[in-house]
Amino acid sequence: MLRLADIFRRIDPARVSAETASIFTSRAARVTLVMSCLFATTGVTLVFLPRWLEVERGLSGAEIGAVLSLAQLARIFTGPAIAFWADGAADRRTPFRLMAIAAMAAYAAFFLVADGFWQLLALGFLALSLVQALVPLIEAATLRATATGRINYGVARGIGSVAFIFANIAGGFVVAQFGVGAVAVWVLCALAAVIASSWTALLPDPSSHQNVAPSERLNAVFDLLRSRRFLILIFACGLIQSGHAFYYGFSVIVWRGQGVAAETIGFLWAIGVAVEVAFLWSLGFFERRFSPETLILAGAGGGVLRWVAMGFAPTGWVLWPLQALHALSFAAAHVGAMRLLYRDTPDAQAAMAQTLYSTLSGGILIGGSTLLAGVLYDAVGAQGYWAMALITLAGGALAVQLLDAPPRAKNATHS
Repeated sequence: MLRLADIFRRIDPARVSAETASIFTSRAARVTLVMSCLFATTGVTLVFLPRWLEVERGLSGAEIGAVLSLAQLARIFTGPAIAFWADGAADRRTPFRLMAIAAMAAYAAFFLVADGFWQLLALGFLALSLVQALVPLIEAATLRATATGRINYGVARGIGSVAFIFANIAGGFVVAQFGVGAVAVWVLCALAAVIASSWTALLPDPSSHQNVAPSERLNAVFDLLRSRRFLILIFACGLIQSGHAFYYGFSVIVWRGQGVAAETIGFLWAIGVAVEVAFLWSLGFFERRFSPETLILAGAGGGVLRWVAMGFAPTGWVLWPLQALHALSFAAAHVGAMRLLYRDTPDAQAAMAQTLYSTLSGGILIGGSTLLAGVLYDAVGAQGYWAMALITLAGGALAVQLLDAPPRAKNATHS
């Protein structure tokens, strides 16, 4: 029988230290750092930018919806163009770095120069388009970095969500202490962190397809768009995710109108992302028991329940379990989509597949839903959530077809 002293003699401190260091200096950890900085930006803009536009610039609900949705609607052009560039870059860090710098410059002009609806619309389009384009690039980088590493996708994505929670809570306190104008300072500082981390932490990420002719890469895009399963996936998940449009655009305004404190709103958003993190960090448990297709359907069901209940404008304790449904309405549907995209899409089309999904779920559909949400908020207030429930239900009905479609192996060719 081993004595305790024998056990300690067999432990090599240098080897343990090296193994620990390898985790924190790994490609996955570095990408996770950049993702966290990016989510610390969106954690404030998603929650407080609509309020900033209302208070600091005096925009109406419809005008706020227009500013928030223009970049989303335009992603049908901007997203694929950026992804086409990124897929062909010699080093996939370069497009991300350049766009991060441009995003900070655009947001500086948006916050400090723009005055009036049309200027806010134009500069908001530029700033929001650039930040939105960064998300699918870092998602694709995370899937690559965690595919064979010691940090899995659920842990990495969960850490990014923790950064989002921190931004929700800290942003709420900052706004309560200094006013909604502090949103501008937060966003610019967070984008500076994105730039710094992307230049100092990311390891070289060469593309194996940089020498492929543009015509061949363009044909690969058309192959994706000819895949019935791919189209079902991105439309179904796009509808499920676009059901969040009223929540993203007007939940803060509705709650503030009901007298909910800014700090409480920050915590409400944070609890939604906290249960998302718990789900992501337990991903192995769920993925062993449920297929990606089932996770998507669970997300649709949770979304319908959530938005129907929110349409009654509840207050008090009931808001907390409704926020906990974010683990289904967003996280389960998102993970299911990510897994199917990674499993069924050839590596040469990875960034494009991510971008087309993001363009639809976070672009065209949610852009149209955000425009609708602005009109509905002006007309019926919180009952606009009921339209989101119908949109989510439509996505779930479409996702049922994924159960019948045969899955494709990784790196298979779409037809």
